[in-house]
Amino acid sequence: MSGPKPTNVGWPDPTDWVNRLYEEMAQRQSVYDTETDPLLKRYKAGNMLGLVILSLLELPAFKNEPVVLPLKDLMLFLADLDRGRDHPWSAPVNFGGTNITTTAQLELKVWVRAAFVVLRANDFKPVEAYRRIATGLTKSGRSGRNGGDVRWQLVQRWCLESETPRHHRVREKVELWWADFRIQTSAFNIDDSGGQPVPEKEIAGKFADMFWSFDHLRDRSVSGVSE
Repeated sequence: MSGPKPTNVGWPDPTDWVNRLYEEMAQRQSVYDTETDPLLKRYKAGNMLGLVILSLLELPAFKNEPVVLPLKDLMLFLADLDRGRDHPWSAPVNFGGTNITTTAQLELKVWVRAAFVVLRANDFKPVEAYRRIATGLTKSGRSGRNGGDVRWQLVQRWCLESETPRHHRVREKVELWWADFRIQTSAFNIDDSGGQPVPEKEIAGKFADMFWSFDHLRDRSVSGVSE
């Protein structure tokens, strides 16, 4: 006979707590994704952060500790922006250059490099992999300069940039996704026309093609422009 999970005194039931938080976040996320006004989108993102803070404060370990204060500071920053108030955090850092690449677009570079590693490990030559990725980015709604297609030379430049610890973390995640994708497609490795196994290269190409529509890539929430 099963019953509620035991918890310490003062703690909410963990399953109930997680389910309530998830359901509320899922409801707000569905509204957030349909919002087209960037200012209202920012406001809704701030509300989501507030929901997370309130949920954490339900837990006794967080009620009397200052560990959530950085999140609250971020909430105050967003609230000041929504009220048209100046805030010290609103000033962009001046690096003395003209690079206007957004953080989300910088993140896209990391995922591009991870996809390139998968393609190279499955018989794609370098330029062939650059072209496949550039085509996938263009088909997914990204664009290059002046609204044109994403150029394979841009992908090449990204893939040749110096690596950071984040590159390694993302690469590990993508390689796990590739392994899962490979298992899921194992039952479909027979070509109906010739009865021959589909080459690993073709399967990897399909994986790369669908890669750019995953929700984790947030560069398109800012702009479809890749450079």
